[in-house]
Amino acid sequence: MTVNYRERLKIAQSKCEAKNIEATRAEWLMLDLFQWQKTDYLLHADEIMTEAHNVLFDSAEARMLQGEPIQYIVGTQSFYGEIFKVNEHCLIPRPETEEVLLHFYNLVKSGDKVVDIGTGSGNIPILLKKMNQYLDVLATDLYDAALSVAKDNAQYHDVDITFLQGDALNPLIEKNIKVNGLISNPPYIADSEKTLMEDTVLRYEPTSALFAENNGFQVYDKILEQLPDVLLPNAIVVFEIGYKQGLTLKKKIEEKYPAVCVQIIKDINNNDRIISFKW
Repeated sequence: MTVNYRERLKIAQSKCEAKNIEATRAEWLMLDLFQWQKTDYLLHADEIMTEAHNVLFDSAEARMLQGEPIQYIVGTQSFYGEIFKVNEHCLIPRPETEEVLLHFYNLVKSGDKVVDIGTGSGNIPILLKKMNQYLDVLATDLYDAALSVAKDNAQYHDVDITFLQGDALNPLIEKNIKVNGLISNPPYIADSEKTLMEDTVLRYEPTSALFAENNGFQVYDKILEQLPDVLLPNAIVVFEIGYKQGLTLKKKIEEKYPAVCVQIIKDINNNDRIISFKW
């Protein structure tokens, strides 16, 4: 098919509309696939599409029309202005998590040893290290496939992160590692909330990174149980939470550790997003 980029984009947009998919996804796909900015597209829009681009876009378009997230199709996601490799073994980083990251970053200080529990693509620890090279940054994940993605991202961004594999805080406890700061965006969605999730998320993103037992609190409970074994005095703890979990998790923490003062912090959309406290 001999068409220019503008015509090919219109065809893709029409196919999206026929499948009740937002037409804007077609433009997003083209830009990300060819690593273009909007100005690049405008520059090339009336040029005949190259054969290589045609083949690449046809394959990617087919996957998009099946509902696969564009981030998995192109293999990357932007997070806080940086590009991260992603695949089906890790959760696609969300904009809300940028707020969690920044809250934590503003509480820790140079020289601190900090850890991200359940790192996925490694976006949180990598950015912490890029933002302050004097932080000693560790990251854990239960799954080797996710850690492989995180290690690739750390290499791409040229930062030194210590990666450990294991469940909750076990990798730290086994090595007798103590930290000044702990951040985690664990799986926190209850099985009962599956009906509220987008179909593309359920079909393509790893359920192990999304859902947790005990009404979504399983991983928080594990981490809370083990905190005394890994936290140094005055350590900072920050969790990303589901918008309905704040009060319940705050109560759990304060009942378990009465001396701790727990904050619930809302995100830019005015939803409860962060649990924060000093040890």
